Amino acid sequence: MNKIGMQTQCVIQKENIEDGYRMIKEAGFDCVDFNFDDYLSVNDVYAGKINDIFDRPMEEIWADFKPHADAAAEYGLTFGQTHAPFPVMVKGRDDISEKMLRITVNTMELSHRMGSRYIVVHPVTLAYECSKQEEHAFNIEMYKRIIPAAKKFDQIICLENMFWESNYHLTEGICSDFAEAAAMIDELNGLAGEERFGFCFDVGHANVLGKNMYQSVVTMGGRLKILHIHDNDGISDLHTLPYTFMRSWSGLATDWDGFLRGLKDIHYEGVFSFETFRSMAGFPSELHPSVLRLTADMGRYFAKRMEA
Repeated sequence: MNKIGMQTQCVIQKENIEDGYRMIKEAGFDCVDFNFDDYLSVNDVYAGKINDIFDRPMEEIWADFKPHADAAAEYGLTFGQTHAPFPVMVKGRDDISEKMLRITVNTMELSHRMGSRYIVVHPVTLAYECSKQEEHAFNIEMYKRIIPAAKKFDQIICLENMFWESNYHLTEGICSDFAEAAAMIDELNGLAGEERFGFCFDVGHANVLGKNMYQSVVTMGGRLKILHIHDNDGISDLHTLPYTFMRSWSGLATDWDGFLRGLKDIHYEGVFSFETFRSMAGFPSELHPSVLRLTADMGRYFAKRMEA
């Protein structure tokens, strides 16, 4: 049966990490998606306000993150995947890009030390800045620069389907065309000379762009290694629990059945990992154990559907 996982954002509190891991375990999860991006925000990166938490000697960095590894081990949890800060490169800002490339390599080593083989490294959408061909070339060059670290630390770098927000509208970002995403992963693995790239299918991002869940999953096929599972209303990227939104005239806002059929048809064996931090943030802390138990129940339901 597939394992189930939960992201650390809005669950693990930096001032009391042990309670967070205990709560995740008691809810019934098997593993954790560690959010390195929780320590360095995307807005700060674009603003050039990049802290040094990931840009120090490795043993100093590890001293800050080893307690997470120890707490997870204490409660029998593993790290099924991790998430690097983003963006890794900013077009026209070599100072930011060089620093973020160092940070990405360091988070890959942290991911390895924590026992994860999969790390999400977001592709960069350059909407309205250049052509699709230039955007593709920019991302290929970015990923080429971290292939040596992926090999050194035995990491599978996972691209993710993205959206772009402009004038309060969400439009397609890079890797939201799944045929193009599949071709990019194949190209990168060819450059690496081995399988060093895979895909993180983000359910909420696909839903908000009106993608066909079944066809999207099947198009990615065996390239699909990990998941970001969350729900939305088809309008905004909300990161809530599955089955949260209904449309009175047509049922659920997200095609969960198509999603699960797709995973079954590609024989997905990875973790059902939830990225539902806004549901956690919305409920009072006293209810967080209950919210986590419900989320874990959904994960087990998905896993059973896969076996049916």
